[in-house]
Amino acid sequence: MRDLSRRLKYFRRRDEAAHELDEEMRLHMELRAQQFEERGTTAEEAGFAARRQFGNRAAIEIAASEVWGWGWWERLAQDVRYAARSLGKTPGFAALAVATLAVGLGMNTAVFSIVNAVMLRSLPYPEPERLISLWEESPREARRNLTSSGTGLGAAPSRGRTTVAPANLMDYRKDTTAFEGLAGVDGSQMNLTGKGAPERLPGESVTANYFRVLGVGPQLGRTFTEAEDREGGDPVIVLSHRFWQRRLGGDTSILGQTVTMDSRAYRVIGVMPAGFEPVTQFQLTVPVEYFVPAAYSKELLSHHGDHEIGVVGRLKPGVTLRAAQAELDGVSAALAHQYPDSNRGLTAAMAPARDDIVRSVSDSLRALLAASGLIVLITCVNVANLLLVRAVARRHETSVRLALGAGRGRVMRAFLTESAMISAAGGAAGVLLGLVLMRVLVAAAPLSIPRLDTVSMDWRVFAVAAGIATATGLVFGLAPAWQSSRARPADSLKAAERRASGRAQSRWRGALTVTEMALSLVLMVGAGLFLKSFMNIIGMELGFRTDHVLAMNVNLPQLRYPTADRRLAFFQELEERVRALPGVQSVAYANRLPLRGGWGTGIQIEGVDSTGSFVPDSQAVSPGYFETLNISLSRGRLLTAEDCKGHPYVAVVNLAFARQYLQGSDPIGRRFRRGPTGMWFSIVGVVNDVRRGGKLKDINPQIYLPAAQTDGYPVRLADLAVRSAGEPRLLVNAIQQQVWAIDKDQPVTAVHTLDELISDSVADQRFQMLLLAVFAGVAVVLAMIGVFGVLSYSVNQRMNELGVRIALGASPAQILRLVMKQAGTLVAAGAAFGLLGSWVLTRFVGHLLFHVQAHDATTYAAAAGALAVVGVAAAMSPAMRGARVDPAVALREQ
Repeated sequence: MRDLSRRLKYFRRRDEAAHELDEEMRLHMELRAQQFEERGTTAEEAGFAARRQFGNRAAIEIAASEVWGWGWWERLAQDVRYAARSLGKTPGFAALAVATLAVGLGMNTAVFSIVNAVMLRSLPYPEPERLISLWEESPREARRNLTSSGTGLGAAPSRGRTTVAPANLMDYRKDTTAFEGLAGVDGSQMNLTGKGAPERLPGESVTANYFRVLGVGPQLGRTFTEAEDREGGDPVIVLSHRFWQRRLGGDTSILGQTVTMDSRAYRVIGVMPAGFEPVTQFQLTVPVEYFVPAAYSKELLSHHGDHEIGVVGRLKPGVTLRAAQAELDGVSAALAHQYPDSNRGLTAAMAPARDDIVRSVSDSLRALLAASGLIVLITCVNVANLLLVRAVARRHETSVRLALGAGRGRVMRAFLTESAMISAAGGAAGVLLGLVLMRVLVAAAPLSIPRLDTVSMDWRVFAVAAGIATATGLVFGLAPAWQSSRARPADSLKAAERRASGRAQSRWRGALTVTEMALSLVLMVGAGLFLKSFMNIIGMELGFRTDHVLAMNVNLPQLRYPTADRRLAFFQELEERVRALPGVQSVAYANRLPLRGGWGTGIQIEGVDSTGSFVPDSQAVSPGYFETLNISLSRGRLLTAEDCKGHPYVAVVNLAFARQYLQGSDPIGRRFRRGPTGMWFSIVGVVNDVRRGGKLKDINPQIYLPAAQTDGYPVRLADLAVRSAGEPRLLVNAIQQQVWAIDKDQPVTAVHTLDELISDSVADQRFQMLLLAVFAGVAVVLAMIGVFGVLSYSVNQRMNELGVRIALGASPAQILRLVMKQAGTLVAAGAAFGLLGSWVLTRFVGHLLFHVQAHDATTYAAAAGALAVVGVAAAMSPAMRGARVDPAVALREQ
């Protein structure tokens, strides 16, 4: 404490202490000069002799500051002031270095901000690390008696993933001890009617313990009781804060009042707090507006083959994922033994909720983050090259400082201080640029990326940016500082020796440029692979026409339309009304249109081994479905208006059905049924294959059932498609009026053209491709700057040599070849290392590519060729300048 007090005392009166020291040294020198004068020396000679005998005043001042305890601080301040003056004398260099770093750090910061929000930031619930997502997995051969629908929480880690059967959930709850709770959740859509225009609202159907599992309570009122979560329970509803404010004006007396949803009065019992995000929200592009009890029916709870819900759970404190999974494995085995028809081969699987929610985008975001990291490396290499040039230009100054007594460590520290200041300025500019780029990326990013609305620059983003900037200043400023400190003053002050040392620096710059070009080639190969992948996606045939087709959802409420026949009658009348509108060519309705979801069901095919697993994509469609989507008939006939109740049950299948299920034999006349007790459907036609899920999805076996045979399918009619002669969106209002003419309380939702749906379905791949293309473009520009800088510096260093060559008879063409040979060496070395790096790294993104091999030879060759063209283009200007050297001028400088 006494030492600290002494240092603080000096710090407060350091100017006074410095003045006292200066006065004391002056007095000593005056006394010594007086002694020399008494010996007969002249006053001028006595002064010189006294100063020589006294020694270096600067060294004494430094030693005194060390004793006072603030020497390091003063030396740092001196270095900072010196670096600021030095950079101020070369504003062009400083601006270029800062701008280069800002570009790399800005890109990296923007991408990392998204990665941080989506993948690293905790879910907005208490103790989120204890939350898990649970699903079920089934091998293909075990799906014959399995029906899958509903909303899961995350993406499939395997092709066998399916939603959870509510009946199985009850057993998982009852027979496990690792969880505080397991809650079922499924997406819900209901029509809001009453005050204002009718509106289709997204919501959640949840079990009573859902909010307790998440650890979030309501802002007003309460959540559901177990009695309300039973079949026949009271119709109650919990509202989101957004819905409460938007439609109800934040009315605090809303508790106990009713809202009409799907023609049913629901009593409001609670309002969730602002900012609450339910678990399905991360998969939706529209906000969840309400919550209703799941109230699973007794029939559903008795059938273990109906998979309809997602499950979120909370582990008990101290329970590991492995222990919980072991319990689930035991329950799965018991269920398989007890219910072999539905549960044989079925297992429960789980993962941390955050990891599962972002599973579908995690790999692509990691790839983009790695690409932005390469950009940072390239910019850092570029700045290191600039610092090397600056160090060579200042070699004479450095030699003078060393000759005057400066230590090599002090010289290194001065150079490192300059690079640190450049890095700090580049980091600050990079953060500002990253903030702008982050907003651009969020606006351009596909809506399928979860949690985009939470993207921001938090402490983690700033810490990473600061860490990268600091590392850049230290690591990439070290080589120039070390090279400068090794200078020998006696040699460096000679022009010839400066040129020799410059050649050593050129080797350093050449190595850095090769590194820069190699990294650029890695990005170019990656961008090329993703571009080729995207072009393959765009060129993929769907099997149906999407132009001039408008698709929409008309979901009829159960209370007003309780039977399938009532819903069918509505759509038949709507079809007649819409077909009569001007500009309409054809109309179709179905329970699921392409690109808008689907449902699958296990079937048994007559005469085929019943142990086989047949789970085709299934749709109930109107007779106009094939005409509206332009799906062509291969053989047999299409569905007609006569295929209705009271007539034989018929179906149309696709070619893949015959290939995969019937080994290519003719399916006409064959029969299948849904489940062991279902009615038999006779196949009357075969249509060409279509990619129902979009360009990225495989062609699967498909069955088309007549919508008019309402007892043959379980999924409600809900989608309408209209083919128009002109712009389809011009028909939206007219179709809405026809819907309201039938039912004034029925909203029309999810209105999109099929072209828009196709564009949205490839938005992820388009985003990846465009971002990598931008990264590769920036890398190419930086590589051009690097090659240009190295060759320009080389030509300047060899100006005398080139002049001598020309004087001795070398032609400009020979000089041009000499410089271009150096450029070719750099490009060839960069291409070799870049191809090797690409071969190693691109295998990690192979699963993100579509019908493209990670080691695609044509892409590698094209990228290497493009890099060669870039290198030649960058080398032409320095090479032409070298070829135009005036020998007289060059020899005069020699």
